[in-house]
Amino acid sequence: MSIRHWSAHLAALFTITLLALPQAAAQSRLEVDCEAGWTHHVAARGVAFLVIHHGALVCERYDRGVDPEDSWWLASGTKSFAPVMVALAVQDGLLELDQPVSDVLEEWAGDPDRSAVTIRHLLDQSSGLAVNARNRRLPSYQRAIATRQDFEPGERFRYGAAHFEVLGEVLRRQLAANDLDPTPADYLLRRFLRPLGIGIDAWRAVDGQPAMSEGARMSALDWGRFGQAVLAQGRFGDVVLGDEGVWAAMFEPGTANPGYGLGWWLIDPKAGGWSRPFVAVAAGAGGQRLYIIPDMDLVVVRMTRGVIDDRATREQDWSDRAFLRRLIIAPAPRLDD
Repeated sequence: MSIRHWSAHLAALFTITLLALPQAAAQSRLEVDCEAGWTHHVAARGVAFLVIHHGALVCERYDRGVDPEDSWWLASGTKSFAPVMVALAVQDGLLELDQPVSDVLEEWAGDPDRSAVTIRHLLDQSSGLAVNARNRRLPSYQRAIATRQDFEPGERFRYGAAHFEVLGEVLRRQLAANDLDPTPADYLLRRFLRPLGIGIDAWRAVDGQPAMSEGARMSALDWGRFGQAVLAQGRFGDVVLGDEGVWAAMFEPGTANPGYGLGWWLIDPKAGGWSRPFVAVAAGAGGQRLYIIPDMDLVVVRMTRGVIDDRATREQDWSDRAFLRRLIIAPAPRLDD
C-alpha cells in the first residue's frame, strides 16, 4: 500500500482503536485512580488531564473554562517527535540511526571529532556539542551546526537544544535532496500525524524552520493520540509507520545516561529504587508531561498553561514519581522519590 493511500485507512483504524470506547469499556479492571491523579495535577496548576488505558479514554478532565480543543505549548516535550521523524526517515531510506552526521553535513566531514557524531548521538544528547545554560536563545539550524564540541561523542550526556536543531538541518537537507517536504515538521505531519488524525496547532520557527527541541503546540487529546501511536510503535494492523529497529531503540537506556533514551526520559525499573513499571516520559518546562507505560498499556497526559502563557508554572515543583504513585493503584509499584 502506497503512503498516499494509507491516510484514510489509518485514520479510520486509529479512530476505532483509540478513544472510541466509552469510559466504562476499559478491557480490564481499572489500574489508575483518576480522582487522586487529577487532584495532584491541579495542585500544580494543571489544566488538562487524560488517561488512556487499553486504548480507552478512562480519565478526561479540564480546568474550568478550558475546552478539549484548546492547545498548549509542549516546550521540550517537542523532543519526543524527533525519534519518530528518524524512524520514518530510516524507513524511507533517508537516514540510518548509526549513520555519521557528516554523511549529510559535509562541513563536519573534515573534523575528526564531529565526523564521529551519529544520528543516535544527537537523539540521546551525547553528541558532545557544547551547552550554554545561560543563553536561553533558541539556536537556528545553522547556528547549531556551528556549535563547538566539548566532548567526544558518546562520552557524556549534555541536555540542550543544539543536538535536535542539528538533526533538523540533517533532515531538512535529506528532504530537499529527495524533493520531499520543505521542513521536518511537514514531513512528520504528512508521514505520521495527519494519517492518524493528529493535529498540531502551531510550531515555532527559527529562520523559517521548525524548532526541533521545543517548538510545538497541540491539544491534550492530540498529544495523547501521539502517545498511543508511540506505544503501538507505529503499528496499525498490517501497516507499520517507521523503522522497527528505531522504534525498538527509542526506549533503550543511553550509554551516557541510562535515564534517557532517544528523545525520551526513562524511569527504569532497574534504577533509582523504582521496582515497576517502566515509564517513558516526554517532559516540557512548566510541567507538560506525556507518560507512556508499556507494561500497563497506559498513556497519561498532563497539560499546564505552560511557561509561555503562564510563566508562574515554571516555579511549580513537579515530581513524576509522586504523581504516578498517586495515580497508579494496581499493580502497586514502589515509586520512591
